[in-house]
Amino acid sequence: MSDAPETRPCPDCASPVRAANQSFCDGCGAFLRWDAPAVATREEPEETTTPLPAVPPERETEPEAPEPVREAPRAPEPPAPDHPSAPAPSPHTVARSLLVPVPEDRPSEPAVAAPVLPARPEAARPAVRAAEAATPVPGGTPCPACSLANAPGRHFCRFCATPMVPERLSTAEGPYAGRRPGLARDRSRWIVRALIAAGVAAVVVGGVLGGPPAARAVQDHFATRVPVHPVSWTASHSAPNQEPKLAGDGYSNTWWGTGYAGDSEGQYLEAAFAEPTDLLSLLITPGSSKNTTQADGQATPRTFDLVVKDASGEIRVSHHRINDGGTQRVDLRVRDALSVRLVLRTAWRADPRKQVAVAELEFFGRSVT
Repeated sequence: MSDAPETRPCPDCASPVRAANQSFCDGCGAFLRWDAPAVATREEPEETTTPLPAVPPERETEPEAPEPVREAPRAPEPPAPDHPSAPAPSPHTVARSLLVPVPEDRPSEPAVAAPVLPARPEAARPAVRAAEAATPVPGGTPCPACSLANAPGRHFCRFCATPMVPERLSTAEGPYAGRRPGLARDRSRWIVRALIAAGVAAVVVGGVLGGPPAARAVQDHFATRVPVHPVSWTASHSAPNQEPKLAGDGYSNTWWGTGYAGDSEGQYLEAAFAEPTDLLSLLITPGSSKNTTQADGQATPRTFDLVVKDASGEIRVSHHRINDGGTQRVDLRVRDALSVRLVLRTAWRADPRKQVAVAELEFFGRSVT
């Protein structure tokens, strides 16, 4: 008879279990007491052992009491199989599935990427979604090209990209998103250009047919004005110390007076030039001062006539009206003028105790350079 303890294999790892009443396997920790252990004995070769020295009586210790075996709770009974012919699982298999996970029931661990050498990071490629199959819309607007129905309100076909709205209708409502508008054909530009061309042609024809007078009028309009100084001054009548030359001395605080009370109708002031002069305009400062607040209360011309005599002896008369006080311009545009006479007609603030006064009279002609 061998003194080796009885052993039995573990049902999971086949490790030998020495104690008959052992509850857990020393190798894998499996629970061994769910069912009656099948005691398996094996004969091992006898080994020659050297006897150990006897323990002195005073050092002998009492053998340790074995730990009490804890009974594990019973596993719930498995449900009845669907098919009565299928074999029922053993209690040991059920207990193992409750305590230790079965390998096939273990969750799969995520795959670990293999180590790589450091390099430049590469951006992840965008995920491409599969194109959905285009299906015609039941009851939609049919495409004029492919005849497939589209959703109402679309401007282009969903299947062939053909415009859903005819060209003649789309132009009325204006261009929409995705459509390039056509070139604007504004006919008003051609009308304006035609009018400008007609005006230029009329000016050219008028200059040709009108002859030198029309050409001179254009030249006078764009000509540069320069002052022209008369060589002599005369008047029909003057007040004491208010000679006619004071109207052309260049000072606005000296003046020519008629010497008669009232509006002095018919009195005149005349300026003569040394040679024929092309006159364009004149500046008149009515009253006894340029600043009306400093006037001494003399009357000022209201309406008057300008009588211009040219080198050919022709006399041109024009009628003019000015305001009361302040320097004002009067256009003449006379060629080859020799003298200009200002004839008074009516006056502002006429009074029996006042006379009509003119502070300054200046002439301007066309520059010859």
